[in-house]
Amino acid sequence: MSGSNWVSFLFAGAHGRLEDRSNSFTAIRIGFAFLVLYGHAIMLPQGLPVTGEWAVLVDNSVQFALDGFFILSGYMIAASLIHRRDMLNYAASRILRIFPGLIITALMLWLVVGPLFTSLSWADYFSDSRSLSFLAKIIFQIQPQAGLPGVFSDHPLPDMNGPLWTIRYELLAYLAAGILAVMGIFRSKWGLLALFVGAALLSDIEMMWPYEGIGSGTLFAAARFGGAFLTGAVFYAWRDRIPLAPGWALMLIAGAVAMADTPASMITGQVAMAYVTLWVGFLAIPGKTGSAIRNVEDVSYGVYILHWPIGQMALAMYPDITPHMLLLVMAPCALLAGWLLRVLVEIPALNAKRDIVAALRGRRLQAANPI
Repeated sequence: MSGSNWVSFLFAGAHGRLEDRSNSFTAIRIGFAFLVLYGHAIMLPQGLPVTGEWAVLVDNSVQFALDGFFILSGYMIAASLIHRRDMLNYAASRILRIFPGLIITALMLWLVVGPLFTSLSWADYFSDSRSLSFLAKIIFQIQPQAGLPGVFSDHPLPDMNGPLWTIRYELLAYLAAGILAVMGIFRSKWGLLALFVGAALLSDIEMMWPYEGIGSGTLFAAARFGGAFLTGAVFYAWRDRIPLAPGWALMLIAGAVAMADTPASMITGQVAMAYVTLWVGFLAIPGKTGSAIRNVEDVSYGVYILHWPIGQMALAMYPDITPHMLLLVMAPCALLAGWLLRVLVEIPALNAKRDIVAALRGRRLQAANPI
């Protein structure tokens, strides 16, 4: 390969089109979900903070995976809001994406897992205030990591479902994006760029002078995940100016590594993560392998919200289980549970969206034009 061809290969890539559906984003989300599962298989028997070089490396990878979820979400939401003006349809899509699976999961934890694993009598279990308030805490994200009385209380981490803490930030991102779209800001590439620059500055300020008062963890998480979401959105809005090629990916990774110990580490890491994720997501994988990857069923949400209680149940039954044996239990069980949730809950809920939106529009028209 000549020098000019090498330069072309490294830096002159194109940007894939979502409209072609020729991407691997679903498979990447599933990969992120299983990376989080792996981190929690190490964390559940050990507790926090994790110790050991490998455990710390895996935990750091989990943090990248969480950012990756928000980057892809921002990219896809920008695609939806920039091209479609129907906010009722947008709201219905977002609600039906999150809440049916979340509600079923909360009910299963409360009515099945809790009674089976509690150390209390069923009468004491169901009459306890923690049990009575559990559904509201989970579904409305008041306390997404809430526990149940006498359930896993002797575990290093007694939470019923630890990963649910990120759901509130996803919901806030959806809400903020919808409001900003109505205002016209989220539908403008310059508006999104301005939001991104503002988020980057806030991130730098938070890294330089971290707030340590009430709600500091919430503020940091909002800055982190909000920045990741906006990074994905900006990449979509400016996709015609951003070629996806391995050379640029390597340069952005090198830049993120160089900035790792600076206040700009969060935002540079997210930009590099976004670029690499999109580059990999739009790689043209030929043949049956590529087709299988592109058309894989999206079990990522189910795996993400169900793997933790599966791990907790396995740990309760086998208290001396090692992290990697726990991984071997959690991975196939979470895959099966995620597939069942997808087929029995998520797909039927999303398929009902058209009827729900039509019914809501009918009521709105009836209210606007009473007989």
